[in-house]
Amino acid sequence: MKKSIIKFFDKIILLLLGSTAVLYSSCDYGMPVENFEINGVISDSAHTPIQNIRVVNNKRDTLYTNSKGEYSFEFWGPDYAHLKIEDIDGEENGGEFRSVEFNVKFTDADLVKKGKRNKTGDKFRKTKNITLYRTDEIPPIEYGPMAAPFKP
Repeated sequence: MKKSIIKFFDKIILLLLGSTAVLYSSCDYGMPVENFEINGVISDSAHTPIQNIRVVNNKRDTLYTNSKGEYSFEFWGPDYAHLKIEDIDGEENGGEFRSVEFNVKFTDADLVKKGKRNKTGDKFRKTKNITLYRTDEIPPIEYGPMAAPFKP
């Protein structure tokens, strides 16, 4: 009799623990996770796509442009991409190109899919086409926050 009562309570405890685990696994706890995608084409000053250009995103993910000069990253948080673009093969892809490095900020305008509550599952996408200049070319003067400050 005593053993059957213990077995009965063991089953109830297991049932309660199991149902609690199922309930908590279906909730959205923790930090909100947003998904980001950045893509584009890297080309030279004549708008010709450049193959085998190294693109590093947020100092951790690396890829190389394909034969059409295309690149694409998918990542989660933070809401910006720090891109570093480098020519690693020199003259083999049509010339030796200057390296560039900059940040791309995602905004609400880049939202393509709304997720669940608290931004969980939101999907942002941005296209950033980049022009690289050869080391013997003089790039155009840029204005704005990325440009060098004016010094008289």
